[in-house]
Amino acid sequence: MTKKILLAFSGGLDTSAIIPWLKETYNADVIAYCADLGNAPDGEYLKGWAKKLGASDFIFEDLKDKFASEFAFVAVRAGATYQDDYLLGTALGRPLIAERIAHFAKELGCDAIAHGATGKGNDQLRFEKSWAYLAPEIEVIAPWKKWSFTGRKELIAYLASKGIAFENVEKLFSVDVNLFHRSCEGGVLENITKEYNPASVYEWVATPDKALKDAVTVNLTFKNGMPVAINGNTLGSAALLTQLNQVAGAAGVGVLDLVEERTIGIKSRGVYETPGGTLLHLAAKNLKHLTWNRELQTLARSIGEAYGAAIYDGHWHSAVRFGAEAFFAEAAKTLTGDITIKLEGGQARVVARQSSYALYDEAGVSFEIDKYQMNKHAHGYSKTVCYGPWKAGLRDQKNK
Repeated sequence: MTKKILLAFSGGLDTSAIIPWLKETYNADVIAYCADLGNAPDGEYLKGWAKKLGASDFIFEDLKDKFASEFAFVAVRAGATYQDDYLLGTALGRPLIAERIAHFAKELGCDAIAHGATGKGNDQLRFEKSWAYLAPEIEVIAPWKKWSFTGRKELIAYLASKGIAFENVEKLFSVDVNLFHRSCEGGVLENITKEYNPASVYEWVATPDKALKDAVTVNLTFKNGMPVAINGNTLGSAALLTQLNQVAGAAGVGVLDLVEERTIGIKSRGVYETPGGTLLHLAAKNLKHLTWNRELQTLARSIGEAYGAAIYDGHWHSAVRFGAEAFFAEAAKTLTGDITIKLEGGQARVVARQSSYALYDEAGVSFEIDKYQMNKHAHGYSKTVCYGPWKAGLRDQKNK
């Protein structure tokens, strides 16, 4: 009996080798799936390549707007990061791909889903945890955990044995791209004791010598925590993020060099270009400072950190993420306003803030006037809150 398998297909060496391997190992009818999350794959080329490799069909989707609005912007609203600084670009893209593959696997009556992630990284878990929740009845096949191949040379030789030539282009490092970030890791970047040449790594963010010399001002408008406009121009989610990437990147803003701990415990080094996302996180954080009180901010930071860890570890489709998202959807009802950021010298700083929900009151904070008679009322308040230290002081003086 023929097994119908839907494969997460990129067209790279791994997933290219997987198609004929699945066909011969499982007597399978293989359908290849690919999505554009901002990495700009050539759908027509990949369709032809997948068919040449033996796929019976090819599915391609443009998911840039969905990815930006329902994944990247949602994480920005939550202030979700991992290990302080990582803005979760790759981790946000995987559950969307998994979601769509689960949809088509059910629609097409597939017996199994396959992917090309290895057993050393995070993506295996991000895919497999999502499919465990979304399609628990469908088998998941991870060839890197089953076949006997050990590296790229063997995969190229395997394809050659099938009469398929694969052009092996040596890379200095591995790259993953979506609309939210460009990630570089492995290769020359694995030596963390030496400085790398930024010009050989960066593509989205200008190196210091190439960055704009003149200051650029960007006004970001948020509605319920979601970015909706740049400099007064309302844009779709993908267009907004694309424009921010270009503006911040040209100014030399948005690079992170991080040694992080993968879910399985391995420490790895990643160089992440997230120019637009850097501005969005900065703006959202400052809008929270303006419109939320201290208690809500403290709670949100704690939940946001857990939210970020859940995304990183592959728990997008889980009760943890659903609960955290419900919290931020409610809390963000006051996250409406404008944040103005100046980009200069490779740095971004907030220079203006405005919101109808602002808790900031110039008359209340001013040293020149006392509109609300705070000085008068503070006497009794300060005396009350000082009772504890006063009592402790008396006790300790007495017992010296």
